[in-house]
Amino acid sequence: MLDRLLAGVVAVAAVAAALGMVLLWPGPSDRPPAEQPPLVPGVVREVAPAVDGLVRLRVEALGGEVAGEVLEVEAPTEGFPELRVGDRVELFPTRLPDEGEVWFVADLSRRAPLAWLGVLLVGAVLLVGRWRGLRALVGLAASLWVVVGFMLPAILDGASPPLVALVGGTVVVLGTLLLTHGVGRTALAAATGTLGALVLTVAVGVAAIDAARITGYASEDAVYAAFAAGGLDLRGIVLAGLIVAALGVLDDVTVAQASTVAALHAADPDQPLGTLVARAMGVGRDHIASVINTLVLAYAGASLALLVLFSTSGLPVVELLASELVATEIVKTIVGSIGLIAAVPLTTVVAAAAALGGRDGAGRSAPA
Repeated sequence: MLDRLLAGVVAVAAVAAALGMVLLWPGPSDRPPAEQPPLVPGVVREVAPAVDGLVRLRVEALGGEVAGEVLEVEAPTEGFPELRVGDRVELFPTRLPDEGEVWFVADLSRRAPLAWLGVLLVGAVLLVGRWRGLRALVGLAASLWVVVGFMLPAILDGASPPLVALVGGTVVVLGTLLLTHGVGRTALAAATGTLGALVLTVAVGVAAIDAARITGYASEDAVYAAFAAGGLDLRGIVLAGLIVAALGVLDDVTVAQASTVAALHAADPDQPLGTLVARAMGVGRDHIASVINTLVLAYAGASLALLVLFSTSGLPVVELLASELVATEIVKTIVGSIGLIAAVPLTTVVAAAAALGGRDGAGRSAPA
């Protein structure tokens, strides 16, 4: 009976998320096309010694209208990797009043190493995870498509970022969990726990951002985005980013906890609900401690350059913590941690009740 209830909850959430995507789907963009011309790939054929902080290159263009031409290009030595003969680079042109069209190096092309890293990841996942690993990769691709193909365009179209994140997050949760783990009792319990924690995270995030009076303008990236797109809800984008960042860890916590409950129940099918929940929570507490540490370190690692800058500023720690740039990261960490903490007992109780509710007439557990 409870299995059907969980399946109904997940089905209702799936229908609501699908309807939300239809209603929030962005229409044709009326934004003018970007004025920046596309980058032109090239390969470095000659490197001259640096003079006054500039290195002069001869680069063979590999695309665009200048394909095959050898261009005279300058690149700064500061902020660029050391360029060598044979390096692939990305070029862009600009017109100067007295010099006409001049070419510059936008950046070093990193397509080859990134492609090899991607192949290495796929190979490792398939080698260890096999069929389930393949399904996980498909789920990862679908999640990235939801973020890039739906959430970003919908936010740029003027939709509420928190609402878009909640709808997109629900699609990601249900898609990845059910695709990777199937439609069994464990996956349904994990999905239900994740959805509950997701809703709580949104509610706490809205309250925390309002209480801390976060504007979203502390980040230079957000300011540039607001200037480029116009009319963006930067406070909403802070919350949306918080939700997206917490999704992957929520999945990990709820699946692990639901699987723990299933394993404990299989070891002793006759144990009562309270005992099963207590035993699973013993594992869950360890998981909470490790995952929150992971979450905090992930945010600290992403902001390491900022932390170094603040550590050399000479300002008191209290003043640094009160600044919006740091306070935003603190809010993200705390709200995300609260969602993770709530996910463990919620998933545990749901999974335990589902496991005990699946017993057949002989007192044994029915197959999941």
